[in-house]
Amino acid sequence: MMPMNNSMVKEVVNTIADRYGTCDPFKIAEALNVDVTYAPFVHEPKGMRFEYGGQPAIALSDEIQDSPQRYFVMAHELCHAIEHEGMAALYTSNGHWRGQLENQSDKFAVTLLSQFYIEENGCLPSNYFDLVHAYGFPTIGD
Repeated sequence: MMPMNNSMVKEVVNTIADRYGTCDPFKIAEALNVDVTYAPFVHEPKGMRFEYGGQPAIALSDEIQDSPQRYFVMAHELCHAIEHEGMAALYTSNGHWRGQLENQSDKFAVTLLSQFYIEENGCLPSNYFDLVHAYGFPTIGD
């Protein structure tokens, strides 16, 4: 599997938005029948995608359950659930691919949630920090 470039990420996000009528990662997961649960992770990870009964599932840290960060982590893990099915062994055994898949999932999250901001607010964010506050985007330098 080749990593997605920026235009491919935008195309996937646009397809998802058109198909499900939203860019809310939690509503998309529900529509895709991806089980989402909160778990008592100790600091890290903030989220993980796994298979349960042959179906993709996502666990988010209960530390972020009431935080805007849950949106960014959810969108990131949703990309893994949609685009990286069956890649768990490759993901854990090859650091180069792992880095590419993580970067791809971050790009997906940024693109999806930027569109979600427009969906919720009817306008573009004024700046990056609007997204940091609304959806827990990583701050520059994190």
